[in-house]
Amino acid sequence: MKPQSIRCKPEGSQVAPAWLLLLCVGHFMGGGSSVIANLLHAVWSFPLTRFFVFVLILLLTLIFTEPMLLSILSGFGVKGTLPLLLFSEIYHLIFCLGLFVIFVRFIERAKLEDFGFKTENAAKNLFLGAGFGTFLVVLMVLVMYAMGVYHPVKINSAHDLLLSAVTLLFAAATEELIFRAYFLTILEKHWGTIAAIVVSSLGFGFAHILNEAGGAAVAEKLLFCTFLSLEAGLSLAACYVFTRDIWMAITAHWMWNYFEGPIFGTHVSGADFGKSLIDASLTGPDLLTGGKFGPEGNLVCLLVGTVGGIALLYLASKRNHLISYAQARGKHDG
Repeated sequence: MKPQSIRCKPEGSQVAPAWLLLLCVGHFMGGGSSVIANLLHAVWSFPLTRFFVFVLILLLTLIFTEPMLLSILSGFGVKGTLPLLLFSEIYHLIFCLGLFVIFVRFIERAKLEDFGFKTENAAKNLFLGAGFGTFLVVLMVLVMYAMGVYHPVKINSAHDLLLSAVTLLFAAATEELIFRAYFLTILEKHWGTIAAIVVSSLGFGFAHILNEAGGAAVAEKLLFCTFLSLEAGLSLAACYVFTRDIWMAITAHWMWNYFEGPIFGTHVSGADFGKSLIDASLTGPDLLTGGKFGPEGNLVCLLVGTVGGIALLYLASKRNHLISYAQARGKHDG
């Protein structure tokens, strides 16, 4: 039987063909080549597939190379948890940014500007994000204080504040590249803004299920990840949609973590950042203290973060920044 011609990239697709070698092998296998080609293209065109491959490459590379980096740093005399964590976060961001550029330019065949890297209003949005993140955490702590949950004990010199700030900035930038700049954007191009926010926020929240959080039970982690998807995933996604760039989301995420941990002295997603500016204790039931996860696992943070995210999304809709499912499909299929 004469081999049928193969279409590696059907009309209307904006995604580069994947697994080209497999497709070419399928071409020479004969009559089933078109079916194989279309199936493989459909799988690769599905946004969750490309995100999975992106994350898999990122994780595998970091898992196999980071121990070598830490060993080299130790050989140069770099010691202490925070300094090593800082270099790790810098490495994470550099590699993630490089992988992000490759995927955007060669897989998505798009401009970086289409994935949140815009210079217009960048400085303003950086400040806007810092203010938004700070406001949410300060409001959350004030409510907890008024309820008798948060108890400041003393103020420390906290000489590691600057180091903590820089470390958390790199960490926030990396996570925003993954979950907002890349994941949310490719989802939005297929399914519209609301579906993209829901799925990317769940992905962001449940990525934290790997956090140790003092040996918390799986059921506790599932509840915490659900809370985090709403309070932080939603609000950070709203920052991205509101400004249509990555800068507000990065600094909102940064200040959220910075004030929650190194400033107010509570756990950040179950992680303890050591000595903080304010020594504090939390008392009350877990639904008000957050238990092993810190404030992000309590109802106060859930309410403040979710309401803040919904309010920002409302403002984004007033700017006509929301894309409907019909609009997304029209652009993708057109």
